[in-house]
Amino acid sequence: MNEYLIQSNGWKTYIILSVLSILITYAINSIFLTTDLYYQLFGERLAFERIDDMLNIHKRWQGVSYIILPFFVLLRAFYTSIFLYTGIFFTELKIEFCKIIKVALLSDFIYILAGLVKLIILIFFKQVNTLDDLQFQPFSIMELLNKNTVDPLFVYPLSLINIFELGYFLILAWLLVGVINEANGERPVKFGKSLQLVTTSYGSGLLLWVVLVMFITLNLS
Repeated sequence: MNEYLIQSNGWKTYIILSVLSILITYAINSIFLTTDLYYQLFGERLAFERIDDMLNIHKRWQGVSYIILPFFVLLRAFYTSIFLYTGIFFTELKIEFCKIIKVALLSDFIYILAGLVKLIILIFFKQVNTLDDLQFQPFSIMELLNKNTVDPLFVYPLSLINIFELGYFLILAWLLVGVINEANGERPVKFGKSLQLVTTSYGSGLLLWVVLVMFITLNLS
């Protein structure tokens, strides 16, 4: 089945991912980032004119975010692919970079699922009283802790340890088995070997990204 998925059109996959990402983001913004929420948060501290200015700025940047979001989807797939390709290169296995891009894009649907789960939790199970209430990752280590007691430096890394990120690793490894075996029929790999490859290659890229985010957080706090 994974061989069949890899044969799918990469651009169609990218367009579907982009559209779904925009729709989920739009739903969260429309339902929760309302005028009432802003007035509830800032009504006692700021003049109504100032709050209206904030809302106008928010709406302008919201429109820009919908345009930029597809670029982030492509950038994330490209970032993952670079590290996967590097890891595979050092194993001396043959593989085309465009096939790895397809693997990364297909695996990205796990983040669409994460977004849908987040939307459902926000609608039915979570009370949104502040902007901070929207900044959470479902089924993460961070959700088991009291955010007020966690150093801001570690909020992102702890949020990143979640079921969906684990699923991303597993789907990447599963899809890579088909791609690698298709290009290296005489040297087939199994899922365990593929998962090890994903852990060392993409895992290194993820660790580098986490360190960068922590560095930025440290300098901004």
